[in-house]
Amino acid sequence: MKRILLFFAIIFCIGSSAQNPTYQQKLYYTCKVWGFVKYFHSNVSVCGVNWDSVLIHCLPLVKNAITKNDFNNALDTMLHAAGSMAIATSPTADTMGPELKRNLNFGWINDTLLRTDVQVILDTIKNNFRPHAECWVQNNAYTNSYTGWLVLPHDSLMRNNTLYSNFPDEWHRLLLVYKHWNIINYFNPYKYNHDIPWDSTLYHNIIPIDKASTDDAFYVAFRKITSDNDDAHTEGLTGNGYYNFPGANAWYSIPLIIKYIPGGYVVEKSAVSSIHAGDMITSVNGLTTTKWEDSLKPYISAGDTAVFRRTVASYMLYGNYNTSIPVGYLDSLGNSHTVSVRSDSLYYTNWFYSYYPNDTLANVNYTYWSNCNIGYVNMGILQQADVSAMYNTLQYTSAIIFDIRNYPNGTAWPIANLMYPNQTTFANFTVPDVTYPGTFYWSPDYLGTNGNSNSYKGTVILLFNEQTQSQAEFTCMILGAMPNVVKIGSQTAGTDGNITYYRTSTDMQTGFTTLGTYYANGDSTERLGIRPDSVCYPTATGIRHNRDEVLEKALDVAGCPLAVQNISHAKPVVAVYPNPATDNIQITANNLSGHSATLSITDITGRILLEKTISINNETINTRIDIGELSPSVYFVSLKTMNQTFTTKITKE
Repeated sequence: MKRILLFFAIIFCIGSSAQNPTYQQKLYYTCKVWGFVKYFHSNVSVCGVNWDSVLIHCLPLVKNAITKNDFNNALDTMLHAAGSMAIATSPTADTMGPELKRNLNFGWINDTLLRTDVQVILDTIKNNFRPHAECWVQNNAYTNSYTGWLVLPHDSLMRNNTLYSNFPDEWHRLLLVYKHWNIINYFNPYKYNHDIPWDSTLYHNIIPIDKASTDDAFYVAFRKITSDNDDAHTEGLTGNGYYNFPGANAWYSIPLIIKYIPGGYVVEKSAVSSIHAGDMITSVNGLTTTKWEDSLKPYISAGDTAVFRRTVASYMLYGNYNTSIPVGYLDSLGNSHTVSVRSDSLYYTNWFYSYYPNDTLANVNYTYWSNCNIGYVNMGILQQADVSAMYNTLQYTSAIIFDIRNYPNGTAWPIANLMYPNQTTFANFTVPDVTYPGTFYWSPDYLGTNGNSNSYKGTVILLFNEQTQSQAEFTCMILGAMPNVVKIGSQTAGTDGNITYYRTSTDMQTGFTTLGTYYANGDSTERLGIRPDSVCYPTATGIRHNRDEVLEKALDVAGCPLAVQNISHAKPVVAVYPNPATDNIQITANNLSGHSATLSITDITGRILLEKTISINNETINTRIDIGELSPSVYFVSLKTMNQTFTTKITKE
């Protein structure tokens, strides 16, 4: 409801003004008119006119227009340059469901800021459009060029130069953004799912684009537009060779790998001697991790919180080469430290890095654990040539764990054909119709063979997290269509479906998710990701002890628990005895985190009478404390670890 109210509030502010139009309003409507004619006019859509050149010619007229009438005269000049619209001789049947034409929204044509004669021309174009092959967009299946699902012959490359060496003038900057905005407007299957309506993105960001005076300023303004796409594919595809928006100043990074777990950003791997796995990052370069999230949010395109924080975990570590950057962190005892670390590691942080404790499984394609009769498959390592041998080895196991906390190698398809008991429709796509911009058609996807006698009969267990993106999420959908599946982990990236990418200049490109990807029942995966049956995260303690608690959970579900306690669920147990005591007390504790704990004894006034550090061995403490010199009274015994403090009352006789 809030998004609907926001949309109408935006429309009210943009148009329906009796006063002279603002430059912001003029640029907004010019973009919409120009893009609409580009794809729907019978002459322009087949490149019968140099439509880019027409815009460059008309933009000065738009800027210099003072009154509403002046502005419409400029639009009229543009429309007449398109030539006559071919008049349709036969009606077209509209059989599409509403979900297939959500990008067709022409209500703006009726805005009172547009003069009646201009509205008539636009309505004529709209009413007489008929689907046909267009010059601006093609399906990649019918071309020899690969830029993803769609090919944009005249929109990639948009400018054949580098922005920093030949910075475009005002009109060409607007042309670049008009091209980009209209591509997303008509061909993005998830535009309806944006947090901020795409019209609002155009309206509120067009002036910063117009006023950008340097390539840096232009790129920052452009990033604010792409961030509203709410698409991690867009984030990964958008770049200009280096990051120059706040928080991402270079490709070099501090030699750490960190990730977000509930509670904060924890170190997974470290090449810094004083920082260890399991330590919690509190600040980088003077900003807390919360401040980093706030400062980066306007520039990061991310569909869900999990992938946003995955991206922040990389960006906050970036810096110029060999720059000293202060890093604040909490150690295993909860003590705060700050050290200076040099950003001298090229590409050290990796969005698709996967956590394998001690790297014991990092290079394993698959393995058989005979003690429990279960199999493990690392989908990031398994190759298509391995699939047959893998299934021959694991076919008769009671469970197979498929680890998809990585980026697979296209093996899900042959695996499903071997394991599915029957032909199964596991997904449905909305595919952009390149003959009718703004519309899509359904394309179901299925695998398997009916009556497969060699199908898998055991339990299929899928492991995934925020690193599970795109093909990895689609792999979850394929394997998740098996009859007996358990999904374990946390929210995936929420960015599924084939991509399209294009270059705005020789040094800058962007892109977007082009296929709408849904389950067979119509449920979406975009911005939601794959839903786990059992939510499970690593913990700082588990990482510190080189444990993979998500895998441990899977082993437990498979009936093969490890001979160690599950840190995620084990609660510390502390005992102090005897009580009352005379000369000594015995302190025992289990399931403790960290390498040591602080023991203190205080009197009822809070005065510390004894304090010492006690080592934690295998998460336990068992020590005797001499209290013979204490006077008979009531005392408090406290044991403080990195995460908690345990206090109990004793009586000394």
